[in-house]
Amino acid sequence: MTPTLTVVGATGVQGGSVIDSALKAGGYKVRAITRNAGSEKAKALAARGVEIVTADLNDIASIVKAFQVGCSLHHS
Repeated sequence: MTPTLTVVGATGVQGGSVIDSALKAGGYKVRAITRNAGSEKAKALAARGVEIVTADLNDIASIVKAFQVGCSLHHS
């Protein structure tokens, strides 16, 4: 089973860099957490094969749902 790497702040500069590195390295299913799945940055990530999940750090239930699978990296 391929491990899932979950990145919070995925559409930001640092989160985007983490995702770029993970995609380049391979070996992970990449999940991006963002507050706005309809943003241009989120759509660009989705086009690269990244799973987009809507969640907000102020909403615990949405964060728990986003982290339900595999190994994770939290970036804030």
